[in-house]
Amino acid sequence: MTKPKFKKTVTVEADADSIVASKKKRPSTTKTKAVTEEKVNRDKAASSLTNESETVAPDKAEQIPESLTPTDSTGAEVEIICNSREFNDYIQALKTIIPNNSTHPILCNVLIEADAAVQQLYLTTYNLEFGLQVGFDATVNQPGKLTLPAPILADILGKFPSGRLTLNSQLTTSKGNETSSVTATMKMSGSHHVLRGLLSDEFPAIPNVEQKLLSLPASVLLAALKGSLFAVSSDEVKRIITGAYFQLSHDSDRRIDQLRIWTTDGHRIAMILGLSESTADPNPLIDSPVQFTVPAKVLKVLERNVNPTDRISIYYNASAQAPQNFVAFKWKNWRLTSQLLEGQYPNCNQIIDPFRSQFSHQLLIERLSLLKALERLSTHSDKSHVTVILDFDSTHQQVQASINNAISSGIEVIDAQINGGDFRIKCDIRYLIDTIKAISNSDVRMLFATPTTPILIVPFGTPASGEAAIESEYVIAPQE
Repeated sequence: MTKPKFKKTVTVEADADSIVASKKKRPSTTKTKAVTEEKVNRDKAASSLTNESETVAPDKAEQIPESLTPTDSTGAEVEIICNSREFNDYIQALKTIIPNNSTHPILCNVLIEADAAVQQLYLTTYNLEFGLQVGFDATVNQPGKLTLPAPILADILGKFPSGRLTLNSQLTTSKGNETSSVTATMKMSGSHHVLRGLLSDEFPAIPNVEQKLLSLPASVLLAALKGSLFAVSSDEVKRIITGAYFQLSHDSDRRIDQLRIWTTDGHRIAMILGLSESTADPNPLIDSPVQFTVPAKVLKVLERNVNPTDRISIYYNASAQAPQNFVAFKWKNWRLTSQLLEGQYPNCNQIIDPFRSQFSHQLLIERLSLLKALERLSTHSDKSHVTVILDFDSTHQQVQASINNAISSGIEVIDAQINGGDFRIKCDIRYLIDTIKAISNSDVRMLFATPTTPILIVPFGTPASGEAAIESEYVIAPQE
């Protein structure tokens, strides 16, 4: 099967110094008992999801490239029996990536593949940017492939009670005896519903993502995403910063794999400094550092569908000959694959490193006390009044936060540990609240150099119960 060719995404490089220069800017997610005779083969089939992948294109009218090799055209006359609740749960998750107002009807469909050899049903949705796939146990009496409209399929399944569901499909032929569509019938407890679908050979194929880089607990990756995705940009002009920058490496001396994640919107930065996973393998999967940028909307789909108790593997495919690079995330019976964003991501270390030796003022404060105070003050903010003033009183070891607008104002005084004397600084209250919310630790440490240089925020104390401990730093641009 030939690999697909996609148009390259045009990106605009973000200015690494924009966060410092942005001080005056205002920015704006009962299984039916399976046939168990060939369990080993089923497991292999479920894991084979890892060896496929998906793609990403710009937010323009979708165009399926002519060179794209479609899914193999096999029999569309399918007969399967499965649990309606399980089928519904998967379809509800898959339909969330269906594009709105797609110019290609096939992209609004879910690909259904029934495999009799392993008694599995595989479901795929794909929007030409990324795709989501899942496989689950079913009784497959007649194998084959078809596609059905995901929105109406989800609506029907959502109304069914939990129980035994039978799905049959038949080909619909035209006068010239050419197959034009497929008709599916769903039966359950007296219910009889018919859906018109499309043949599977119209569904675009998904390229393989072959290189496994890292496997880690999902709880760790989820904590990293919670602590970083809030800082991505929504500005499509600087498309590269609408994603999260992944950096993977291997420390051969300590035999650990490391993952770092950066996000920024030009006004704030989130840096997940080190997610480490020990490995005893003398031949590590990561033989040299790898960097790539994953669209934030793809990672949000990942957040919605991964359980903290799962384990996630990250796969990567890059080639000088390929028109586009891809990443895939595999967990349990799921696979999420995405085209990567192109362009040079800003070096976040270069933004904050020059100021590290200049931090002369430090604030250590209870995170929840600060968050509640800021949220109360935010009731006085609007689009034109977002500046919160922070006054540090080193004598009384208190910080006063205040905000004013034309019709109201507020002051909050919070106990804190202050080093470096009295100090005043202003910042956007929305950015400060978002950052404090992203931290799960009991306390936060804030470091300052001058009223016009970036603020460094570091989690301190113990993480919240059930939260994975991660090492992170946050940077916010002050306001004048």
